Amino acid sequence: MTTKDLAIGVLSVTAVILFTGLMLVNVILPERAMAVGQTDRSGDYLVTSAQLDETAELVCIVDAALQRMNVYGLNVQAGQIELIQQIDIQPLQRLGERER
Repeated sequence: MTTKDLAIGVLSVTAVILFTGLMLVNVILPERAMAVGQTDRSGDYLVTSAQLDETAELVCIVDAALQRMNVYGLNVQAGQIELIQQIDIQPLQRLGERER
């Protein structure tokens, strides 16, 4: 047995192990990754996620400079993230000041 034969044997066994692992990963369905309540901010932007129902989440982006909040959701049929609602939050802040 030469070193070339040994190398071919090792590579063949490694390929079979990797192929088996790939098949197992594709057969077993992964769990859904839900990112409920994740929040981050940078500059004038605040980004957070919210759960709409058991299968859907929303991404809310607040632009503090423009006093506007955009709510985005996934359109499963189109496979795209789409704007669901745009809210001007400046009037809401004035409403909160009147209640004090």
